[in-house]
Amino acid sequence: MELLTWTPVIFTRNGFPRDEAGKPFLPGNLIKEAITSAVIYYYIKKDREIEAKVKNYLLRKGLKPSEVIERVKEIITDKYPVLSDLELPERIDLSSGEVYETRAEVFNLKRWEDEGSFKVEVFKGTVKLPISSPYLDKLKAAGHSFCEALAKMEMSMLKEHPLADNFYKPLLNDIKKWEIPLRVGMWTEVKFKGNLLFFWRIKEVRNALMEELKVDIRPTKVIYLPKEKCTTGWCELRV
Repeated sequence: MELLTWTPVIFTRNGFPRDEAGKPFLPGNLIKEAITSAVIYYYIKKDREIEAKVKNYLLRKGLKPSEVIERVKEIITDKYPVLSDLELPERIDLSSGEVYETRAEVFNLKRWEDEGSFKVEVFKGTVKLPISSPYLDKLKAAGHSFCEALAKMEMSMLKEHPLADNFYKPLLNDIKKWEIPLRVGMWTEVKFKGNLLFFWRIKEVRNALMEELKVDIRPTKVIYLPKEKCTTGWCELRV
């Protein structure tokens, strides 16, 4: 398979790790995290039993922020083992694309304003990605479900902002044509990223998490690249 980065990918503010020869690489776990986020959203939306179990868990008192996503993942994978046989390389070589430095802004979708900027390494290009899974059809459905929902949410928060028309509307049309859409790497600075996105329209859960954990379920602070005029991490897995 191949990984196509339709918009640049950030690993961390500190750039990409390097191998023994000093060449940058992308850790395979970053792709697994992106797939996991899609799977979480997809099965909560698809299965009412899963939705109820996750909802009941999130409404508990005394939640530990460090355990939330792992526990939600366990609820799903106990019934749907779609991540169990997923095999990815430990390191993904980036030499077939371009690693370069650019300016990034933390853009608040709720307030339409920048909350600071920083210089960061990004990767743009296409890389070979040997990936093995007996559930590629499920991963395709999950990728589309999650990424399309995420793009729609971000666009809806922007309302009349030019970025909605200039970037998100074309992006939504493009995503529908991708084989397996993923949101990869550092694309928001919100704690839970998009892992609890399904519940952002459910007032009871949204309010409970705001009270209990002091966090907005929505990934409201996205990473925007002014030079490239896009948000980061929109990728496609293609056979």
